[in-house]
Amino acid sequence: MNLFDLKDRKVIVSTEALLIPEFKELWSRDKTKDKEKAIKELSYIYFSTDFKSPYVQSADIGLAAKVVAKDFMKDPKYKPDKSIEEAIDKYIELQETPSMRLLKASLKTISNLTNYLETVNLHERDKNDRPIYKPNDVTSALKAIGPVIESLNKVKEQVEREVAQLATLRGQRIKGNREDP
Repeated sequence: MNLFDLKDRKVIVSTEALLIPEFKELWSRDKTKDKEKAIKELSYIYFSTDFKSPYVQSADIGLAAKVVAKDFMKDPKYKPDKSIEEAIDKYIELQETPSMRLLKASLKTISNLTNYLETVNLHERDKNDRPIYKPNDVTSALKAIGPVIESLNKVKEQVEREVAQLATLRGQRIKGNREDP
């Protein structure tokens, strides 16, 4: 479902999106002539949550909303209000497939693994002067990186195929569960 599209480096809101109550609320509350505030808020939603967004595709999924807030809302400390949070939840609900949820969980896990490897200190000791991190645990984590990245790329490819398949259905309709042979 293409609720938002990019054209000339701007988010374009589809007519269908404005029929969805959460997006209509953002559009209606903006009283400016060019709907600049609504476009900015909808851009924030798109770039911080859409699978195809370069921000979401970045290595650290947790940073996406912060960077988008800085780039589009011009405030790195921006916190979305209740209406925007509801629109984000709706957008995620409408676009997310099971494989997208798996990809999102995989990206979070990789982010946690990255944080672990960045913070490991092999010299750190507990109160009994035993190493907190064992070299074998760290080297095992390092050995697992290649297969983890390969698996992640496979999941990404699956999600991209799903998204492309959904986009090619006529009239943006959703394929029925009995349409595949």
